[in-house]
Amino acid sequence: MVRSTAQRLRPALACAAALALTSACTSTTPDDSSPHASDQPPISANGAVPTPPSDAPQVIGGVAEVTVTSQRDVATGLDVPWAIAFTPDGDALVSERDAGRILRIGQDGATSALTGAGAQDLASANDPQGEAGLLGLALHPDDPSVLYAYQTRPDGNAVLRMSLNGNSLSAPTVILDGIPKARNHDGGRLAFGPDGYLYVSTGDAGNADLAQDKGSLAGKILRIVADGGAGDGLAAPGNPFGTLVWTYGHRNVQGMGWVADGRMYASEFGQNSTDEINLIEPGRNYGWPIVEARDGAPEGTELGETVDGLTYPVVEWATDDASPSGMAVTVEGLYVGALRGERVWRVPLTGEGVATPHVLLDGLGRIRNVAVGADGELYLLTGNTDGRGDVRDGDDRLLRVTISP
Repeated sequence: MVRSTAQRLRPALACAAALALTSACTSTTPDDSSPHASDQPPISANGAVPTPPSDAPQVIGGVAEVTVTSQRDVATGLDVPWAIAFTPDGDALVSERDAGRILRIGQDGATSALTGAGAQDLASANDPQGEAGLLGLALHPDDPSVLYAYQTRPDGNAVLRMSLNGNSLSAPTVILDGIPKARNHDGGRLAFGPDGYLYVSTGDAGNADLAQDKGSLAGKILRIVADGGAGDGLAAPGNPFGTLVWTYGHRNVQGMGWVADGRMYASEFGQNSTDEINLIEPGRNYGWPIVEARDGAPEGTELGETVDGLTYPVVEWATDDASPSGMAVTVEGLYVGALRGERVWRVPLTGEGVATPHVLLDGLGRIRNVAVGADGELYLLTGNTDGRGDVRDGDDRLLRVTISP
């Protein structure tokens, strides 16, 4: 029996409790001008996974390819939109990177800017140089009146907590600061994991060596307490090094999400040749800048392998085909927005790993983010007004996409 799109997508929301839905840009040089190796294979995929929990809620994967059956604009005229967080009633909260503003967008397209002391602080403290500014958003899964944001501020990148009452934001509390900032590679993804902790992606801030320094917050995925209380921003229990760090050796992670069986995946920008998706496991070193995906790996290294202490990606793309930004995870696939590639990639999931990616949608320009809405449908943010795209009439926009089968 063929299930509806909503039937297929909703289990991932219920079981994962959070999705990876926001993103940024790439490369030491701008993401749309980085050189790439001419002999790089365009797409590859593989990868083993940890043993899923015995109470995994449903079969993973089973859909080799899907197609778009309809798409519509929900809102247009957005100014460098970056992240999406959905309220329980289906409204989308969208961050605008350069303006330091958060919009509430209804299903009917009605759009209003959040107000209050928090909104004023976000706008006045925003430092939108290059790829920096107001980036990730995440609503607390058990209390959607608590909003977390990732922002580049005058003294660095920080994670903030605010109370949301209707359209009004309280003055922010900084729960984590000291994250290095730069014009490029600021990370910015926020996502609650199924364990209830907040995962934070950071970039290498243009200093690649920091990604290998476990004492630095740059080039990492962090895992922190975020329950709305005084302990917010502390290292979550069980972190592999007893610090905030969950994984290291990252250049600039832009998407994070969990499959219903517990697997965590993250999308990441390469530099000269290869972009990647990694299967994230605590304490692992994902190689940057020692290697770029498998460039520089020992001969014969397979996708998904850990060799000499470095863990290699499960999916690779040539940089012209991807620059993978925000990523949504469902029970049957990973949906990845591509900036330079100007398309949405779908990476089919299997019970054991991932299968060969295929293009789900193109023709919209740069795709900044992909998310699953409260209605179980896919939502896209275009990224053509960020200074690197070709602006089209109505850009930037939030779109609702229906897929089949």
